[in-house]
Amino acid sequence: MKQLLRLGIMSCLLVTAMISCSKKAVETPQNTTPSGGTNTQAEVTETIYLTNPTGGDPLKAVLFIPASTTSVPAVVVQHGSGGLWSSTDMTNTQLASQFSIWIDSFRVNKIAALFIDSYTARGVKNFPDKAPPENIFLAAEFIRPRDAYAGLTYLRSLSRIKPNKIALLGFSHGGTSVLSTMVDAQAVSKPVWSLVSGGITYTNGVLAPAQRPTEGGFVAAVSYYPGAAMFSYYGRPGTPSNGKYIPYAPIMLHAAGRDPLYTTLYTNSDNNTSISAYDGLVLKAQQSNLSAPMTLYVYDNAEHSFDGSTGNNEDAKANLIAKKRSLEFLKTYLFN
Repeated sequence: MKQLLRLGIMSCLLVTAMISCSKKAVETPQNTTPSGGTNTQAEVTETIYLTNPTGGDPLKAVLFIPASTTSVPAVVVQHGSGGLWSSTDMTNTQLASQFSIWIDSFRVNKIAALFIDSYTARGVKNFPDKAPPENIFLAAEFIRPRDAYAGLTYLRSLSRIKPNKIALLGFSHGGTSVLSTMVDAQAVSKPVWSLVSGGITYTNGVLAPAQRPTEGGFVAAVSYYPGAAMFSYYGRPGTPSNGKYIPYAPIMLHAAGRDPLYTTLYTNSDNNTSISAYDGLVLKAQQSNLSAPMTLYVYDNAEHSFDGSTGNNEDAKANLIAKKRSLEFLKTYLFN
């Protein structure tokens, strides 16, 4: 039985601002030439375009590769509902500060990253609080996982990237996409897939989970404050025995204790109790011996979108601890 881990961070301070909704303008770093020997390849930060896996305009993305003498591991990053770009940037060239901070961390740890913009090509700037049927064309459950795999395939085509050492990281809506990307699509296969909202079941336009590339999937994943209920895509969120959720590689989950996505409780029909969608998803995974381990940390007084927060409040404290845990977790699978 996999172990469910929790951490409570106690304080009386409240949240300052939500990173996914209020973003500072941060210029995308320019390419730099490192000092040192001639065998060192320069740091690269550039805009690239991916073939849109669901058709339509190509997906814009920012590729970061640190200066290195050898090939490096990589992470595909999926943004939250506020999008990839600064909210004050109308040109979609300035990364939100949250992601520039992650580039700094990746640089130190010699990890490449591909930040995929799932929204612009589909005519969306931000995408908060959307439910079926309005969200189906950009669903975190089955559309954005295909974007993640498009990024994985692209990174594997680069000689500077280790093709078998690529992980996945996502936040909020992107965190939900991470959860669904990591599912073993064959192990949870069923004839008809649906989303449920407001007591209505939707099947039109609802796709099956994305399949891993034949070369294999991501080696591990980190999901920050996702919507783990996923509109009952993998079965009722509060009842572990209903439906299936089977991740093929290890997942680390970060939950904000003051986030409605975590605090909302669902009826667990297995034992007539109430349960968070996060706990329900982990327990659902544990129903199968095929499931990779899932580790959940709960930051009791943190709010949604605590990643990137600074200062001395609870969000900032959660950010520091979660970042440290995430990097240690990713490095375990990217460098071993």
